[in-house]
Amino acid sequence: MMCRSCRSTGVTIRWRNTSSISSKGVEVMWHLIRLELKKGRLTGYIWGSLIAYGVIASLLMLIYFVEGIEGADPVFQSYPDMLFLIDVLIRATFIIYASVLLSKLMINEFRDKTIGLLFAYPINRKKLIAAKLLIVFTWTFLNVIIANLLIDALLILVNSQTGYVTGPLTGELLMEHGINVLMQAFGAAGMSLLPLVLGMRKKSVSATIASSIFIVMIVCSHNLGFSLSSIIAIPLSLAALGIFLTYLSFRNIHQMDVG
Repeated sequence: MMCRSCRSTGVTIRWRNTSSISSKGVEVMWHLIRLELKKGRLTGYIWGSLIAYGVIASLLMLIYFVEGIEGADPVFQSYPDMLFLIDVLIRATFIIYASVLLSKLMINEFRDKTIGLLFAYPINRKKLIAAKLLIVFTWTFLNVIIANLLIDALLILVNSQTGYVTGPLTGELLMEHGINVLMQAFGAAGMSLLPLVLGMRKKSVSATIASSIFIVMIVCSHNLGFSLSSIIAIPLSLAALGIFLTYLSFRNIHQMDVG
C-alpha cells in the first residue's frame, strides 16, 4: 500500500512540476511579447491598422458606388462576390502590412546588430524570436478578421439602403463566409512570415516588402472572378510552408553570430 501510494504521489509531483514549467514558459513568452509591443509602440500599430481599414473601406465604397451607378457590368454582382472581394483586399493589405512589421521587429535589428544587445541578456533566443513572430502572426490574423467584420457590416448596411447588389443575404451565406474568413485569416497570417525568409538572407527591408507584394500578386490577384486564394488549400499550404521555413531559419539561432 505504501509503495502504491508513493508511486501515486510521485506521479502527482511530476505532473505538478511539468505544469509549473509549462505555465512559467507561457508567462515568459507573454512577458517578452509585452516588452516587444511596448518597445515597438503598440499605439502606432493600432493607428496603422485603423488607417488601413479606412483606405480599404474608401476604395470599396468608391467601387461600389461607381459600379452601382453605371450598372453595366458591376464588380459586385451578388453578395458572395462582394464579400469575397472585401476579403481579398483585406488579406492583401495585411500581408504587406505584416512585412513592414517584420522589417521593424526583425530585419532592422539583425541588420543593425541591435539584436545582439537583446541576446546578451539571459533570455532564451528562441523564445525571443518566437515572441516577435507571434506578434506578427497574431496581428495579421486578428486584423483580417476585424477588418472583415467592420467592412462587411458597412457595405451590407449601405447596400440595404441603395440596393445595388441584388440577391438574398442568408444566415447560411454569412456563416459560410465567416468560416472562410477564419481559415483565410490563418492562411494570411502564415503567409505573412514567408517574406521574412527571403528578407533575412540579405537583411534587406526592401526585399522583405517586395516579396510580400509578389506573394499578394500571385495568391490574391482577382482575374475574371477567380483567385488562387479561393482554393482554400493553397493559402493554408502556404501558411504551413511559411511557418515551417521560418522555423528552419531560426532553429539554430543559439549558434548564429549576430555580433
